[in-house]
Amino acid sequence: MKKERAEKTFRQIRTDNVILKMGLGSMLFVTSLFIFNAATRDDTVILVPPFQHETIEFINGRANQEFYSQWAWSVSMLAGNITPGNASFVRGELQRIATPALYRRLMETVDIELQNIVRDNAVVTFSPREVIYDPELNRFFVTGRQSIGGPGVRSPIEKQITYELGFTTERLRVYLASYAVYEGKPMTAAVREVEMSRREDRERQQAEKDGVQ
Repeated sequence: MKKERAEKTFRQIRTDNVILKMGLGSMLFVTSLFIFNAATRDDTVILVPPFQHETIEFINGRANQEFYSQWAWSVSMLAGNITPGNASFVRGELQRIATPALYRRLMETVDIELQNIVRDNAVVTFSPREVIYDPELNRFFVTGRQSIGGPGVRSPIEKQITYELGFTTERLRVYLASYAVYEGKPMTAAVREVEMSRREDRERQQAEKDGVQ
C-alpha cells in the first residue's frame, strides 16, 4: 500500500515537473520574442508642435504624410507669393530649407525670376487649390492659380500652375530635396504614363506616315 502510494506521489511530482518546465519554456519564449520585437522595432518619435492639431510621428526619421503635405503647402505659398519687397527673404528661406545640391540648381532659375520681379516691379500671387501625394513618385503636388500683375506689368497674367515637391528628413529636420514648377495639372505617375502612351502613339503614327510616303 505504501509502495503504491509512493509510486503515485513520484509520478505526480514528475508530471508537475514536466508542466513546470513547459511553463518556464513558454515564458522564456514569450520574453525572448518581446525582447526581439523591442530591439528590431522602428524608432518612433512623436511631436506635437503648437501650430499642429494632430501629432507628428517620426518613424525611422521620416514623418507621416500629413506633415509633409503641410510642408508642401508652405513651400508653395513661399515660392508663389513674391513682391519686390520680399524677394530677398524668399531667396534666403529657400536656401535655408533646401538641400545644398538642390539649392545650387534651384538658384539657376529662381534667381532670374526674382531679378525680373524686382526689375518689373511685379507682384506674383499663388492661390493653392489642392495638395496631392503620389506614393509611386514620392512627390507632393500643390496645384492652384497664379496671378502676375503689379505697377510694372502691362498685361496681368493668370494661369494654373503646379509645384512638384519632394522632401527628406535628417535628424528630425525637414529639407526640400526636389523642386519643380510648371503650368498645368499635376504630372503624377498616372498622368505621365498616359502622356507617354500618347507620345508613343503619335510617334508610331508619324513613322507609319513617313513609311507610306
